[in-house]
Amino acid sequence: MNGMKKMFHSHDATVLTYDKHIENRGSIYTIYDKRDFQVDFVQDKVSRSHQGVIRGFHGDSKTWKLITCLYGKIKLVTYDIYRSIKTEHILDGDDKEQGLILVPPNTLNAHQCLSHHCIFHYKWSEYYTPPEGQWSVYFDDLEINPCWDAGLHRIISERDSSSGSLSDLRKKLGISK
Repeated sequence: MNGMKKMFHSHDATVLTYDKHIENRGSIYTIYDKRDFQVDFVQDKVSRSHQGVIRGFHGDSKTWKLITCLYGKIKLVTYDIYRSIKTEHILDGDDKEQGLILVPPNTLNAHQCLSHHCIFHYKWSEYYTPPEGQWSVYFDDLEINPCWDAGLHRIISERDSSSGSLSDLRKKLGISK
């Protein structure tokens, strides 16, 4: 590993951290070093959100995602649809270490912007698939129980507020619980 401070596995995702060099001008840090990964990434995506925005749950059967928060603070929730394992992570762009979450295929992910604004960055192992080709699950699915911050005004897309349940997705994919 090159420049990576630590790596550990958290049920359905791998958590990595890189050191940040912080000084009076600001900071500089690594968010990706190919030598640290066995996954080949082909595309980067960035979303900028306002406080309270919830994006997801989305996923598919083939894409690895390397997720970090470049600015602000987010709550990331991942859910392995085959093993029924949920993990929650707080990623803060101002932390002294840059946290990254490596999310494997067959794992849904969603996040909520906890700060005034946040910038969510993720690398994809496959080229972006439009929403029709992705799995979508209702943002507040009872089985996943993401426990979003109720003190924030929620801003949710039509897609995420009208998606089916995790149970519906499992039935569609032929997965028994």
